[in-house]
Amino acid sequence: MAIPQLPPNDDIRAGRLDIDTARTTLVGCGAALAVGAAVATQVYLSMLGHGHSFLRMLGWHAAAWCFWGVAAAFVLRLGDRLSRGGASARLFLYAAAIGCALCTAHMLFAAQLSVWFQPFIPIPGPTFAQAFIGQLPSVLLSDGLVFVLLLVAGNALGAHQRGRLLERREARLEVELARAQLDALRLEIHPHFLFNTLNSIAALIRVKDTGQALEMVLGLSELMRATVDGPRDHLVPLATEIDFVRRYADLQRARFADRLEITWDVDETALAVPVPTLLLQPLVENAIRHGAAGPKRCRVTISARLESGRLHLRVIDDGIGLPDGFELTRDAGTGLSNTASRLRQLYGSKASFEVRTAAGGGTAAEVMLPSTPVGAPVRTIA
Repeated sequence: MAIPQLPPNDDIRAGRLDIDTARTTLVGCGAALAVGAAVATQVYLSMLGHGHSFLRMLGWHAAAWCFWGVAAAFVLRLGDRLSRGGASARLFLYAAAIGCALCTAHMLFAAQLSVWFQPFIPIPGPTFAQAFIGQLPSVLLSDGLVFVLLLVAGNALGAHQRGRLLERREARLEVELARAQLDALRLEIHPHFLFNTLNSIAALIRVKDTGQALEMVLGLSELMRATVDGPRDHLVPLATEIDFVRRYADLQRARFADRLEITWDVDETALAVPVPTLLLQPLVENAIRHGAAGPKRCRVTISARLESGRLHLRVIDDGIGLPDGFELTRDAGTGLSNTASRLRQLYGSKASFEVRTAAGGGTAAEVMLPSTPVGAPVRTIA
């Protein structure tokens, strides 16, 4: 599924509040009707013995409060504009002028409604001027409060919307980065490993060991097909990753012959645990490259065990070991750096990755991951 394109960060921060005007007006009028009904009920009950009509009072208050329901979308956008415009005195003066204009318009509207509805019959209704002046103290205060609340709500909605867009953009960038690193890791397998394997096959052909040469050709073909056509998910069951690394290790063992020994120590209960695709391959490659570089026989041990609710993956070699003062963040090559970066992106602080000198000499690479099993059946590379 294609990832939706989002605007750059600066455009998101400057973007306007995206609200549906019709829906906002409908919700605003609904809230205004509720407030009008509550106020009308309170006034009617306080004047219960005066013979006033509840329906007249309800119509008057509900219609008057609907003014702010209609104006809600405009004021919300104005509040959002204040949040995007910073502490500009000109913008605040503009908002204050708009507030005064809306409050005045509402009081004029409410005064005319009182003339039309005559809510206090049998008491003779006021004239328009009397109604306008009589409501100044109460309506002006409530209108100012409503206007400010709508401004604050627009400010908060705009900030929330832009925050969500920025989070989505950041998540998209992280996914794209992880994909790029995964593709780079796939491509990294090909060049030097392919050339070295082909040289080993050529050497076998020269000494007329056609059986071993044919086995290496078939193994190389299967590994390359698995690399190109294998699962594109960021997480695959450990069984899938182990199957791929076994094919890679078999080719390396055929290449180095008696100089390389590979030992597997895999807990069967760990095979369903999801791990990042191509997690083990760079660790094994690094162990073989440095472990088998010397003249003596190299042993590489690959283990996977569940310990204390976490998956522990270890690749240990007894080769030449790490250089003095080695630091993973500073001295690691592309494979190890990509591994560390992908673990951070996929797991955050829930995963750890360490490369250190092994107890008996050589190098130990250890990864610890959460051990939540995948729900789907274990997939293997065909």
